[in-house]
Amino acid sequence: MSFINGLKIFFKKPIYVLILGLFITAWILILFGYTIFFISEYYLFLFFFIGLLEGFTLLLFVISFFKPIENINYIYIFLIFLISIPIILLFKGVLRLLYFPFLITNQLLTGFFAFKLCMDSSTKVDDYFYNDEKSRKFTRPFEFLIFGIVALSIFVLTGNIMLRLTPVAAYRSANLFRIIFWVNIILVIIVLVRVLITKKLAAYITLFFIMTFFYIFYIFIDIIASLLFPDTLSFAWYFFIIDLVLFIYIIGSIFDKVEYLEEKFKIIKAETISFLVILLKLIAQFFKIIPDIPGIIVNPAYLLWLQLFLLWIFIIFILVFGIHSIIVHQEGKIEGDNIVENQS
Repeated sequence: MSFINGLKIFFKKPIYVLILGLFITAWILILFGYTIFFISEYYLFLFFFIGLLEGFTLLLFVISFFKPIENINYIYIFLIFLISIPIILLFKGVLRLLYFPFLITNQLLTGFFAFKLCMDSSTKVDDYFYNDEKSRKFTRPFEFLIFGIVALSIFVLTGNIMLRLTPVAAYRSANLFRIIFWVNIILVIIVLVRVLITKKLAAYITLFFIMTFFYIFYIFIDIIASLLFPDTLSFAWYFFIIDLVLFIYIIGSIFDKVEYLEEKFKIIKAETISFLVILLKLIAQFFKIIPDIPGIIVNPAYLLWLQLFLLWIFIIFILVFGIHSIIVHQEGKIEGDNIVENQS
């Protein structure tokens, strides 16, 4: 996939690898604070470690507007690190002031790239079938039908499982998955109408349903896990793996568009956006344990609301961008950024 090419570019730059390594380390330390270590001394250490990393990344983010970080001498990188140390004194104030905008931006960014991952993966599979000219008239309708049956089966199975929850949880979850089901029906209708008008089938859409379902289900479980299993935090490690995979996909996707970003935005580079993503993710993960940090008060209901916000944003992405992708979709293989279309 194209994001792998972006990761190859990213990992050729030592300073980016260093920042990424420190970020993942901070992420794991936050997870320890969320699941294992519940002592104030650990939280204090975590606060200073993340504050220092935030300050360092913030300075690199600002400098990247004017000069590529990879071209800066390591001596200057070290000086930038030293200069970033006093920023930790401002860290608590920044958290109080910007935590809500940062978290909202992080949710929007996460939702968009999760949608993009689902869409790119499903269209890749469809392109694979389409490129075989001898069998595509059979394999693509078969793909559309089989994945559609699988998607429907998943919805039915999930509905039966949800009925075993508490009455309130069962009612709310049933309404949620009904909405998702009808969103999918709308997209299928648009696909069929497009077939009648253009004779072209967006066969990828049913596989797209399956992939988006699992991401929605992941968000849903993340929301209700703390309610259903307040004493069981092992699920956090599974969510960490999923979040990390998505984060790496985001970084790869950004660096895959280096030339496009430089051409279109001039001053905004791939590294600039990547540093912003790291800043947002650090803040977002830090807030999972922030109620335990003395002097910073965050209503836990906000964190729950943000997960619900991400859930509904993702569903809106599915509907709006899903319709757009069906209308403009061109069957065929991808060469670079160009899609080569063949007639069905």
